[in-house]
Amino acid sequence: MGVVVVGGGNAGVEAAVAAAGITEDVTLITLNRRRIGELSCNPAVGGVAKGTLVRELACLGGAMARSADGAELQFRMLNVSKGPAVWGPRKQQDLHRYMALQRRELERAGVLVMEAEVLALEGPRERVTGVRTRDGVVAADAVVIAAGTFLGGRLFRGRERWSGGRVGDAAANALERHLAQRMFHVKRFKTGTPPRLVASTLRTDAMRVQEEDGPGYSFSGRPRELRRGGERRTCWVTFTTAETSRAAEEGMESSPLFGGSIAGRGPRYCPSFEDKVRRFPERESHRIFVEPMGAEGRLVYPSGLSTSLSRQAQMRMLRTVPGLESAEVARFGYAVEYGWLQRGEFNRTLRARGVENLFFAGQVCGTSGYEEAAALGLLAGANAARVAEGLEPRQPGRMRSYLGVMVDDLVRKGTREPYRLFSSRSENRLHLRQDNAPVRMAPLRRELFGRLPQWQQLWCEELSRAEEIMRSARSGGKSLAELARRPDADAGGLARICPELEGVPRDVLETAVLDRKYSGYIRRARARSRQMERMEGVRLDDIGDYMEIDLITIEARQALNSSRPRTLGEAARMPSVRHSDLEGLMIHLFGRCST
Repeated sequence: MGVVVVGGGNAGVEAAVAAAGITEDVTLITLNRRRIGELSCNPAVGGVAKGTLVRELACLGGAMARSADGAELQFRMLNVSKGPAVWGPRKQQDLHRYMALQRRELERAGVLVMEAEVLALEGPRERVTGVRTRDGVVAADAVVIAAGTFLGGRLFRGRERWSGGRVGDAAANALERHLAQRMFHVKRFKTGTPPRLVASTLRTDAMRVQEEDGPGYSFSGRPRELRRGGERRTCWVTFTTAETSRAAEEGMESSPLFGGSIAGRGPRYCPSFEDKVRRFPERESHRIFVEPMGAEGRLVYPSGLSTSLSRQAQMRMLRTVPGLESAEVARFGYAVEYGWLQRGEFNRTLRARGVENLFFAGQVCGTSGYEEAAALGLLAGANAARVAEGLEPRQPGRMRSYLGVMVDDLVRKGTREPYRLFSSRSENRLHLRQDNAPVRMAPLRRELFGRLPQWQQLWCEELSRAEEIMRSARSGGKSLAELARRPDADAGGLARICPELEGVPRDVLETAVLDRKYSGYIRRARARSRQMERMEGVRLDDIGDYMEIDLITIEARQALNSSRPRTLGEAARMPSVRHSDLEGLMIHLFGRCST
């Protein structure tokens, strides 16, 4: 009977492809096969922490990295002004090319795609036997629910209201009701999207060109497959004005966000434009990235202008933005409110509470973003297939991967808003880099799939060889491993000192150098992690006002003052408290004890 995956978004595609790498019989059920793998919001993959997560996916055999490489229109490495540990690769995508490549991934994996609406799970509470659609029952040894924003989805635009997971697609209302009947706690979140604009109607001479870093970077670690030789497309930057904010304010009377129609909380770090206007009234300007949605360049996506205001209000706003004054709207922006499953409904393997062979993935777990959804999809799909084959599911470790950080945060802390991955969420972020993902993810890939692909095995072997050479070769009385820790040391310089290193692939050698450069920090991070495990009994009763502790973020101070956790362990489980905040609390506590 195999594995059934419910949902054809990025989480569903990854779940199905991962499951097919373990068991032969995999079925993906979606409402609309033509929209499989769609990037429903911004057509881009990667970013700070997110790009590293895509690299981790690639090293676990994930489909997103290969599709993103094949549909690339522009590449930028974000955060290059900071250290390599927090660099973020990001690729603008040709939307239709990306979707075609995602469908090809399913075909290559041998996944059966079925177009139907899943109404309910079949079988007893403890072990499901399949899913029920309008056309009948599909039997399964394990099921993955990756319904995205479709679970009880409702769409909003001004005073317009309608049911749907996104524009043009129906919602999974029956499935949401069924999960609630099975005693799962379904809550509500909200997200949104900006209008899509006709590119030929924009005045690009009034905008600034967003420079790219050029082709050459590969998420998947394999040769790039850009069609017709690899098109490049230009992105632009413009800014809203005080008139844009006034236009938004004038449209607030019909706003579903402020009128109470939307109950779900939206993403803090990707708010709607009207939310920005209310939260930051002192700001007269907000940056807008104008990005192409395809190689043909017909439509563009104004990132930063997400809104659920009425069509009239959206048009008034656009007329006040430099370069967008004459823009024609191909589709107006809207908000979507949807169901998700709160903390406690799944464990670190993403297996559902109290059910032997049911798994959740993607936005139904409370995440925000394609990359987070895809990573959870891969883990859920692989574990569902393992259960179907009579094997034990596996879980990632937070000290080894951003996937582990995300899963641990969702399970241990939960979230009060759509969860977004940041490098600051990890206490071991100097080790969780995009460059060393092949070796970091190798143990989990072996655990899940029992083998490494040849390219990854060779990469790990080359890294071991480079490390051995650096330990044994000497210059000026010091080993190259010691020299690598100097701030000015780099791979090229060490290769000139030791010709034997010239035979090591440059990307592998760069990783070996960075590992040595950050080795002291990494050891301390691991020690702090062990220390945190012992901090569950540390009391916080004596702290009167967290606003007086400038070692932690404003967000954490406000949350701690509101919730008043009794112990450091309880504080660690709060969604608004990051590991850097916990470190600040410990410094504050220990500093007080020593005085």
